[in-house]
Amino acid sequence: MTFEIHHALAFHAGAAPDTVAAETDAGIWHYGTLWQSARRFADSLAASGYRPGDRIAVLSKNRAEILVLLFGAAMAGAVLVPLNHRLAAPELDWIVKDSHAAMVFFEEEFRPKLGDWPCIPIESLTAGEIGSWPAPPARIAEQDEAPGAYLQIYTSGTTGRPKGVVLTRANALAQQAAVSASLGVRVAPGERLYQCLPLFHVGGVFVTLFGLYNGATLVLRRDFSPQDALEQMSGPGPVHAVMVPTMIQACAATPLPAGRDFSGLRSLLFGASPISPDLLQRAARRFGCDLGQIYGMTETHSVISTLNPEDYRKAFAAGRSELLSAAGRPVAGTDLRIVDAEGAVLPAGEVGEIVVRSGHVMAGYWRRPDDTADSLRDGFLHTGDAGRLDADGYLYVVDRIKDIIVSGGENVSSLDVESVIAEHPMVAEVAVVGVPHPHWGESVQAIVVPRIGTEPDADDILDFCRERLAGFKMPRGIDFVAALPRNGAGKVLKRQLREPYWQGRERRVG
Repeated sequence: MTFEIHHALAFHAGAAPDTVAAETDAGIWHYGTLWQSARRFADSLAASGYRPGDRIAVLSKNRAEILVLLFGAAMAGAVLVPLNHRLAAPELDWIVKDSHAAMVFFEEEFRPKLGDWPCIPIESLTAGEIGSWPAPPARIAEQDEAPGAYLQIYTSGTTGRPKGVVLTRANALAQQAAVSASLGVRVAPGERLYQCLPLFHVGGVFVTLFGLYNGATLVLRRDFSPQDALEQMSGPGPVHAVMVPTMIQACAATPLPAGRDFSGLRSLLFGASPISPDLLQRAARRFGCDLGQIYGMTETHSVISTLNPEDYRKAFAAGRSELLSAAGRPVAGTDLRIVDAEGAVLPAGEVGEIVVRSGHVMAGYWRRPDDTADSLRDGFLHTGDAGRLDADGYLYVVDRIKDIIVSGGENVSSLDVESVIAEHPMVAEVAVVGVPHPHWGESVQAIVVPRIGTEPDADDILDFCRERLAGFKMPRGIDFVAALPRNGAGKVLKRQLREPYWQGRERRVG
């Protein structure tokens, strides 16, 4: 029998059905309840005519019902499509259409964003209410292109339209095995894990699976607040926590509740965006626990490399402070190389594109064979990130080849933002780049060439964007220039545009 994504959940449900699987804002879900609900959902999909490959979308903040969808769909062979609730209605509409989702489970506050799509309240997935669902729509041939798919997450790309990254159950299992062997953090059954990363991101899915595979209790939060995080992480709170650097920064700046300490906190894991050496030092002093960093992307089911607690001990106590700028070593089973523009492998110390080969690399992009072929070449995923390896095999990510901005853990396509700003009647040309931000890691910066005879106002352009873009895609600043720098072929030199903002910083990407 092949090991499947839901088997660990079934094991823990059988061994300790009354252990809490998820402690949420809305209530407690035990392993036994979660398993039975997921099974009923899988059975109801089959009874309603759903077949392997059918897509099911969900638009919701973190809640245990998403876990019912995730495991139940996987058992039935269906594919879950998590939707980013921060997106604007037109952006969501495009993704639902592109994914060919048969139905959308939604949380009530987001219903106005969904238009006329067949929608089902996510509350209907509670233990006693799972029944039959609307019949699936006509299927398309591409649904059979990735056998074993269980998750389709949309990520921004250089085309300006998000791409559906198709991840398989084999990807998920390979990722769990690789991280278990490499992370240096052990989570025991019943231990509590603070998890507020959104489940529409692959990082949130990965952390959730990691906790449940180990029989942990997820402290699953809808929204992040530093006060709640500190309350949960101190005293009798979780012994493990996972955050992005902006969350750590907020916690480091917030007073600790009276009478609390972090003596019970064993590990703090983080990733998704840059973290400064200064913040690392402050986090180490305040929390006094093991630290672990993750570098990865949606296309690799999250984790490519880790800087584990032993690495941080070297950095803090053994004179290896340069490791504070590293992204760690490749996780077990990952072949990571640095290559030049022709694909030749570069020696240690030289900067080139990061390419990886592993069992957790995606099956491909949904219905985009050309993009898939461009990213997956000769068995390697071309990440679009530039980096270097040192003599000890540590990876340093130093720049971004593709025009993706990572702000607070959110991927933002620069072309996506440019296409909106270009519609403004006073804008002749625009280029969007990522610039350093003390809180978000990177922020969106627009460089605008005004139309001849006009004098556009930055606030007016921002108001124009605010009506058309999700909040996390909004430019934080607009600079006006007479012309954009270009190469001989006429391509805008974004590296040259970024340079003044990044002077004095070696690491220029999360």
